[in-house]
Amino acid sequence: MTSTFQSAALRTTFAGHTRRVSSVALTPDGRLGLTGSLDKSARLWDLAAAAPLKVLDGHAREVNGVALTRDGKTAFCATGEMMSDASVTRIWDLRTGQVLRDLTGHTGEVSAVALHPGGSLVATGGVDATVRLWEIESGHRQSVLEGHAGWVRTVAFTPGGERILTGGMDGTLRVWDTGTARSVHVLEAHGGGVHAVATSPDGTKAISGGRDTQLRLWDIAAGRCLKTLDGHAESVRSVAWSGDGRWVLSGSQDKTLRLWDVGSGKVAWSETLSGWALAVALSNDGRTALVGTYDRKVLLYDLTFGA
Repeated sequence: MTSTFQSAALRTTFAGHTRRVSSVALTPDGRLGLTGSLDKSARLWDLAAAAPLKVLDGHAREVNGVALTRDGKTAFCATGEMMSDASVTRIWDLRTGQVLRDLTGHTGEVSAVALHPGGSLVATGGVDATVRLWEIESGHRQSVLEGHAGWVRTVAFTPGGERILTGGMDGTLRVWDTGTARSVHVLEAHGGGVHAVATSPDGTKAISGGRDTQLRLWDIAAGRCLKTLDGHAESVRSVAWSGDGRWVLSGSQDKTLRLWDVGSGKVAWSETLSGWALAVALSNDGRTALVGTYDRKVLLYDLTFGA
């Protein structure tokens, strides 16, 4: 990916979800996309062909978060569904459309899910203010991370998997050691709550978005805020980083998408939508963006970069 942004164009709008689209995920190559909705379904899309592939509709309640393996064969759905007084994160085989396993343990809705880069672990965050780390193959709960004083809205691993970053409605961004499940940093991040966090490709930085309308750039090791990015007029609901580490895409309740040059802190591109931009994802090369909106749309954009 080269360094100069040139243009962005809407390739297609996918229809199918009947309630707001709260989460999106992409394979690194940008060929497959997964979306989750309050309509109790997750949907798999062939982005190269701009066509729907599969509907995962076996959920009893809303799908709040989704994650997708690098090969696009397995999906993870964080839900509000309760089973034996515990909420469900459902693992799907996308080749067969069958459920592989249910992970249960949270005592309230599961609101966020993230895959460990090694592919053997998954982290979930919930309304019960906990983060839980699971072994995917066995379904065994490896650890429970406690410390947030409220709803955990977002979870992300560093690219090496050695750290977990979590954001909550208590306004804190927390950094945890994956192996020991111990807290490394507690950062006062955003007034009113942290809605989103993503880590840089080199694992040294994180970008967070919050109810205070700001994005903040963090040095993960030092636990220090490096920069504040201002421009959105309402809560920042989602953030995504490009594979070269130069660009961050954000979506907000102000109904805009913004592409930020991380180095300069400037907005290179913005787009006004018809509804809140609740979820965003970028392919590794930064040329494919998938967006989920409050008004039930899934938007696919092509971004162009040049020398």
